[in-house]
Amino acid sequence: MCVLLRHSVRDALAPGDIGYAHPLNALGEELACRFGAALRGRLRTVHSSPLQRCLATAELLRAAAGAEGTVVEDRFLGDPGAYVVDAALARHNWETLGSAGIMARMAAGGPGLPGTRPPDEGARILLAHMLDTAGAVPGVHVFVTHDILLAITAARLVGPPRGAPRWPRYLEGAFFWRDADGLHAAYRGRRCILQVGQM
Repeated sequence: MCVLLRHSVRDALAPGDIGYAHPLNALGEELACRFGAALRGRLRTVHSSPLQRCLATAELLRAAAGAEGTVVEDRFLGDPGAYVVDAALARHNWETLGSAGIMARMAAGGPGLPGTRPPDEGARILLAHMLDTAGAVPGVHVFVTHDILLAITAARLVGPPRGAPRWPRYLEGAFFWRDADGLHAAYRGRRCILQVGQM
């Protein structure tokens, strides 16, 4: 099973701050450890966006779960990555549109933004990457990322989120797994079997 997971808790951002440098706070560290402990015996690999709070979340999860190996930095989970192809344009989008504007264009059915792949294409690329990375190894494979990547991927593959808030919570995840019935996806009470063209 692949879990696309938002990083743990950080302090609130000031208006206009895109938050690249913000680390986890003490609560974020504690919750990441608790989550990791709940995965003990099942966690196989942990992959992370290169940003520090994602790497910290990933390492705390791995250590608390007692998983072997090391956290793998994964550019598909950050910027540039599965969605962003031009970091300067992506930063400009964030500065001019803010998170709500990006969400409206990328997660809610819009065509995408300058410097990004079309959202459906980005979601398929990220999903295929996670599945290829996990391979046939049984157990849980965690991919720690950011709220916007989780929101876009879940919305494009599973559907709009049910319930409030519309923005992903800290340590919230979307789940992807294969069984005899096909490739499944789940997020916030929605579950579906993905068609071959979606991966």
